[in-house]
Amino acid sequence: MQWRFADLPIRTKFMVTLGIPVLGMVLLIGKQVDGSIKRRNVMGYIQLQSERTGLFANVLHELQKECALSVGRLTGQAITPLKLTVQHSRTDERIADLRDPARVLDPYLDANRAFDGLNLLRTRVTDGRILALDAARAYNAMDRALLDELGRLGKLALDPETKDRIYAHLRLLSAKQALSSVRDRLGIGLTDALISDVELSELAEQVAQYETNMLLFERDAPPEVIAFYNSVFQGPDITLVRSLIGIVKERSSVNAGVLSREWWDLSMRSMDKMKQVEDHSLGLIMENTKANARDAEWRLLLVILALIGVVGAVTVMGYVILRGLRNTVNEVTLAARSLATGDISATVPVNTNDEIGQMAFSFNGMIENIRSLANSAEAIGKGNYDTPVNVRGAQDTLGVALSRMRENLKAARMRDDEQTQALQAEKAKLEQANERIQILIKEMHHRVKNNLQVVASLLRLQAGTFTDEALQQAFEQSQNRVNAMALIHEKLYKGDELSTIDVAVYIHDLFSELVRLNDVSDRITYDTDIAPGLAFDLNTMVPLGLLLNELITNSFKHAFKGRNEGHINLSIRNAAAGAYDLHYSDDGVGIPLEKMQVDSGTLGVSLIESLVDQLNGRMTVDGQVGANYHIRFCDR
Repeated sequence: MQWRFADLPIRTKFMVTLGIPVLGMVLLIGKQVDGSIKRRNVMGYIQLQSERTGLFANVLHELQKECALSVGRLTGQAITPLKLTVQHSRTDERIADLRDPARVLDPYLDANRAFDGLNLLRTRVTDGRILALDAARAYNAMDRALLDELGRLGKLALDPETKDRIYAHLRLLSAKQALSSVRDRLGIGLTDALISDVELSELAEQVAQYETNMLLFERDAPPEVIAFYNSVFQGPDITLVRSLIGIVKERSSVNAGVLSREWWDLSMRSMDKMKQVEDHSLGLIMENTKANARDAEWRLLLVILALIGVVGAVTVMGYVILRGLRNTVNEVTLAARSLATGDISATVPVNTNDEIGQMAFSFNGMIENIRSLANSAEAIGKGNYDTPVNVRGAQDTLGVALSRMRENLKAARMRDDEQTQALQAEKAKLEQANERIQILIKEMHHRVKNNLQVVASLLRLQAGTFTDEALQQAFEQSQNRVNAMALIHEKLYKGDELSTIDVAVYIHDLFSELVRLNDVSDRITYDTDIAPGLAFDLNTMVPLGLLLNELITNSFKHAFKGRNEGHINLSIRNAAAGAYDLHYSDDGVGIPLEKMQVDSGTLGVSLIESLVDQLNGRMTVDGQVGANYHIRFCDR
């Protein structure tokens, strides 16, 4: 028999499947993540060292410029005290950056000891109590102290490529410091036209240091820095500086036919150009470090993705095994439930020869043993109640039960058919009765509407027989009230709902009817704001319609006398459960106080009060600026 992994016991398969990937995953985490984190930390450390190198270099450059100005002042150059003071401030700013507590330096870097005696030296230079050569030596000592600190700092770089870049950058700083010393000593020599052998020896030593450091810089610096150096550090001034240094080196003399002032200007420009090269070199170092840091971050991300991949693979493998186990168990469970309900058509697929496969195989054998007893049950289950049931004997419990079930189901179907027919007949009767009731209700509302219109017509005809204007107005108001009620019944028999009326549609039609009857269409405008879907039954709409008729008619009749135009606002909004707020206002002349009293003798005020009471509401009226009604009422 061929060996298959699927035939192993479940416990063994899980141990093999999950154990090896998990072990590999642990090893991958322990090695790759640790290495990526270390590399990222190293890049961050190198970035910090580069920033510190820049701080030291800025202080070094400002000290060199301060030294040049101090020596120039002591040798008679046109250096004003103000210019020297400004340079002192610049140097102090750079020193303050170096001492900033936010810029944490390594504990073994002591940036303060290099500046011991700086203030005293400045005072002596300002007062002229020191020789130019001594001042230059003092400043050069500070420069060398800073370079010593930078030299120790550069040894800490761990990345080989970055270490070479920092080493080349430090050589450039050392060359710049040597050139600064040559500038000071040569400037003093050109001013005095006399220099001792000791001073000349020191000058030659500084020239040698300058050339040596430049050679080391050109050897170790990357090509892009060398290219920038060659493009910047050139020109007539650089050529003259190099020739003067060559004369000093070859002749061991400072007699080069150049004025002290001219040398001082040339050397200052040369130092500025070297500062440009220095800044470019440091910028490339920091850019390279950032690129390496990003590379380290990507590597860490790749390690994490690989970890996720391993976890995903383990998850998928575990899922496949568990799915096979779960599917087999589910199939067995479903088959068992089917057997419990009499359905023996289900089978359990056998996919493996392990314990789960053997269980499925045994269960299928049990199903086959009882399947022959269920053919008649399947036929009955499909609704064929005339199929004969083969009862094998008195002991055939299943056959007897199936026969009884067939008879019972057949009888139940007959009863169900009879009940269905009876229900359908009853439903048809109810639908016919409902249709007749709807027709009667619509006819009733139609007749009521017609009768109310007849009453309104009689009132209009009767009003035409009177000469008394007050009687005519009273009849007209009664006609409007009857029309308002007739409009309600018209909406009921014309609408789809026989019991409720859409308030917004009713108010629109009521306004149109009252505008027509009062002949104010050209000068009275109105706005309505009705809650969407608001509808009331007849008990609420009759008093509400009469109330709105009274309010609108009063505005048409009294509010806009002596005016060519007017405006009415009406809103009905939900206030609370079963309660509504009605706001009615016009911009007319207002309501006199005596007209607002219930006992004022006017039917309109009494009718409004009565209608509000019918709506179980309460009302507030403000008639000072136009008519303003606020009525809160309830749905009856």
